[in-house]
Amino acid sequence: MGRIIYLPLGLVMLTMLGGVYTFSLFYRPIQSYYGIENVAPLTLAFSLITLTYSVSIVPAGVLYDRSGPKIPLILGTFVIFSGYLLASTMKNYGWESARIIYYISLGILMGLGIALVDAVPRPLVSKWFSDIPGTAIGIVAVGFGIGAAVMTPVITYLLSITDVFTVFLWVGVIYLAVLSLCTVPMKDPPHSERKTGSMNLSEILRERRFHLLWILFFLSSFSGLMVIGNAAPIIQEGARSVPELAGLVGIFLIVTSVANAGGRFGWGIVLDRIGIERAMMINFLTTALSAFLLIWFFRSYLVFPLASLIYANYGGVLAMFPAATSIFFGSKYAGRAYGAIFTAWGFSGLVSPFAGALLRDVTGSYLTSFYLSFAVSMAAFLISLVLKKRA
Repeated sequence: MGRIIYLPLGLVMLTMLGGVYTFSLFYRPIQSYYGIENVAPLTLAFSLITLTYSVSIVPAGVLYDRSGPKIPLILGTFVIFSGYLLASTMKNYGWESARIIYYISLGILMGLGIALVDAVPRPLVSKWFSDIPGTAIGIVAVGFGIGAAVMTPVITYLLSITDVFTVFLWVGVIYLAVLSLCTVPMKDPPHSERKTGSMNLSEILRERRFHLLWILFFLSSFSGLMVIGNAAPIIQEGARSVPELAGLVGIFLIVTSVANAGGRFGWGIVLDRIGIERAMMINFLTTALSAFLLIWFFRSYLVFPLASLIYANYGGVLAMFPAATSIFFGSKYAGRAYGAIFTAWGFSGLVSPFAGALLRDVTGSYLTSFYLSFAVSMAAFLISLVLKKRA
């Protein structure tokens, strides 16, 4: 099968990692078990995932560049399993002690494990498919997008038959089995097939384009991460005006997950055809428009198409930036270079879900959160104009 095999392998791996977007499904069972009312303390674990993920992906990328794909994949798989295993012990403690386990297991360990695994598939296919990096990365990145669509029915079913802590254990076993099987065939292409003329990390960090890409990644991830980290509560608030929405949380997660996946593939093709700078400008502007319209319509069925567009554009961001890294800086050091750029996503993930939940807790509504999302997306669009001029 040649190089083609790495596309489905990478897609399956990222599908498993994309299961993290179902994180909000765990909020209500945990709230019910411990008698917690506020959402923000629970979203903090998701923020810790993104922060640890982004900080860890640089050394994970270096490890991949030096040792090849198998070592980071094996380590990441066992760290993810260990996180879920530790989370399953929360039920033995009161909330004050359990929350520490919660933040360590489903926050820090989860972020570290995801970083180790995610450091491999996208840079790897950019090396195998240096002729069409945007399309190849977009295909693999579809996995992260459909992760919620795949894992939502699984987690929802498990939650319906057992307690949330047992679900943590079962989900950990699923991750261990699938990721281990996908790791076996993974390898880099021969040296002769790698793109030459790549910049090393120290040269990349001094580049003005690196600084612009970092800022753009931070801003352009904001809206998607805010909605993803608060998806279930957003729909539950909309149910105050449209009661039928209360029963559509699972469907919402699946629909938006499909949109996320489609965006990764679609925007990968778009950037190969019209260029990375133009693709970014269109992406950021339409995200800003969707966030603005959600201010008025998120308490209606229009939350589905508007949120889906944000998810699709967010998925596109996660296909465009690894491709942009290879296009601007070469693919030889793709693991560590993309890791450095990816720290922006982590800091955005630390701020945006928690900020959205905090504004909701303070004001009693997600309205202000969508105003903030609109402003941040517009800032990304304006800065993308600068990137286009420099390019």
